[in-house]
Amino acid sequence: MNTRTRRRRKGPEPSAGAVPVQPRAQYLRGDRSGILQMRRAITRDGTVNVREAAARAAALAWDFMHNSGWLAGAATQVITDTIGTELKLNCRPNLSRLGYDAQEQSEFCRLVEAEWHRYAWEPRECDLAGKATIAEMLDGVIRYYLASGEAFGILDFLPTGQRKRYGIRTGTKISLVASHRLKRETNEFNGMDQGIFHDAIGRPTHYRFCRRESGMDVDHDIPAYDGRGLRRVVHVMDRGDNPDSPRGISPMTPVMKVAAQFDQLADATLATALMQTIFAATIKSPEASAAAFEAINSLGEDYDDLRGDLMDVWGQRLSALKEGGISMNDPARINHLGPGEEFTMHTASTPGSQYLPFSQNLQREMARCIGITYESLAMDHSSASYSSVKMSMASIWPIVLRRRERIAAPFCQAIYENWLDEMIWSGAIPVKGGYAAYSANRIDVVDTEWRGPERPSADPYKDALSNKIELEMGATTMQRIYAAKGLNWEEETDQIAREMDKLKKIEMPAPFGRSQGGGAGPNGAAAEGLREPAKVVE
Repeated sequence: MNTRTRRRRKGPEPSAGAVPVQPRAQYLRGDRSGILQMRRAITRDGTVNVREAAARAAALAWDFMHNSGWLAGAATQVITDTIGTELKLNCRPNLSRLGYDAQEQSEFCRLVEAEWHRYAWEPRECDLAGKATIAEMLDGVIRYYLASGEAFGILDFLPTGQRKRYGIRTGTKISLVASHRLKRETNEFNGMDQGIFHDAIGRPTHYRFCRRESGMDVDHDIPAYDGRGLRRVVHVMDRGDNPDSPRGISPMTPVMKVAAQFDQLADATLATALMQTIFAATIKSPEASAAAFEAINSLGEDYDDLRGDLMDVWGQRLSALKEGGISMNDPARINHLGPGEEFTMHTASTPGSQYLPFSQNLQREMARCIGITYESLAMDHSSASYSSVKMSMASIWPIVLRRRERIAAPFCQAIYENWLDEMIWSGAIPVKGGYAAYSANRIDVVDTEWRGPERPSADPYKDALSNKIELEMGATTMQRIYAAKGLNWEEETDQIAREMDKLKKIEMPAPFGRSQGGGAGPNGAAAEGLREPAKVVE
C-alpha cells in the first residue's frame, strides 16, 4: 500500500514591521474614518451639566422665542395642546373613611369643582397681585418651562385684615416667579445646590430667591413647606431629563443650533431674492474695439482710400447708435439697436433645488425636539393625508399628555391643595368630622385629575364610529370617552338627562341613543355581516 506524505505550503511571510489585525467584538469599533474620535465627549453628573449651561440656554431660548416666528408659534402651539383654555378640575376623592356614600361623595365633588371654578377665574382671589387667572398663570408656566426647563410659584396667605382691605374672601394666593430669580449658587458645605437647600437625605428645605426691592436685589430664603406641611414653593420640571439635577434646562437646547442655522438659511435666501430684483443690461455689439481702430490707422499711404472707406462706415454706425440709444427708464419708448447688436439682461441665480428639502428637514428636527408635529410648526399640509396626520398625532399626543401631567397639572395641584385646606378650615366647604378628620385623611381627599383639551382629529366621524363600536364591544366606557374629550362624564350625562326630560315635556324625539328603523337588524341596527356603513362614491 502506497502512502503519500502531505506537505503544508507556507504562505507569504509578513513584511517587516507589519502589525497583524486581530478580530474584535466591541462597541464603537467601526470608526475607521475617525468621525467619532473628533467628537470630544465625557461622562459627568447631570447637575454639573445643567449648572454650567442652563443660564446660557435659557437666554438663548428666550431670544429665539422673542425673535423667531417659528419658535414663538411653536411655544403657542405647545401651550394650546397642553392646556387649551384651561385645565379642568375633576375631583376623585376617597371619602369612605369619612363616612360618605357614593351619592354624598358625588355631591361633595360637584361643590368643590364649582367653588374652585369661581376661585380660579377671579384674578383678585387667586393671584397675589390680583392680575392673572390660574389659566393665564399656566400659560406662563409652560413658557417658563420651554425657556428654562422649570417654573416656580410662591404660595402666600393673606390674613383677614388684608382680605377685607381688598374685598376678597380667600387668603390663598399664588405668585408666578421667573426661574432666573432663583439664584444659581452652589455651596456643598451647607447643602445648597443651584439655589436650593437640601437636608441630609436630599429633600429641599429652602429656596433662595432674589427679589427686587427699592431698586436693589435682595436675597430671600423661602421654606419649601410651612408648619402644617403645605407648600410654600411650587417647583415643576421634567425630572426625567436630568434625574440627578435639582434644576432644569430648556428642552429646546438640543435644537438651538438648528434654529440658528434655519435663520441663517432664511437670511441668505432673502438676500438672494433681493438680488434677483437687481439686474444689469449689456449690449453685445460686433463693432470693432480700440485695437481694431489702431490697426486701421496704421495702414500705409498705399491704402489711404481703404482706410477712409472703413472709417466712414464705422462713423455712420456710431451715428446710428447715438440716434437710437437704449433707455431703461422710459416705459413708453421703443428702443432700436444697431445692426448686428444683441440686448442681454443679467439677473442673480435662484436658490438651488435642495433649499426646500433642507429647510423642511431643519423644521422637522425642531418640531420633533419641541414635541409638536411638523405640520403644526410649519403650517404645511401640502403632503399630509389622513393616515399621516393620524400617525403623527398618535406619536406626539403621548408627549402632550406627559407634559401636561409633569408640568401643568402639578402646578395646579399644589394651588388646589392649599386652597382646599383653607376652604375646609374656614367651613366654606363642609366635611364630615371637620378639619381634624380632613387633616388625618388629606391624601385621600385631595386626589384629583386635571383634564385638558381632547386630541385633535383628522376625521371626527371615523373617531366617533370607532368609539361606538368599542362601546358596543365593551372595550371602552363612557367615562373614558368623555375623559378623552376633557369632559366629566357625570356632568355630561346629568345634562343629557335634563335635556331628555325637557324634550319629553315638549313631545320632541330625543336624538340620543341608537337610531330606530331603517336597518335590517333589530332596533335599527345593521344586518349581520354588514357592520360597516356603506361607502358613498363621490
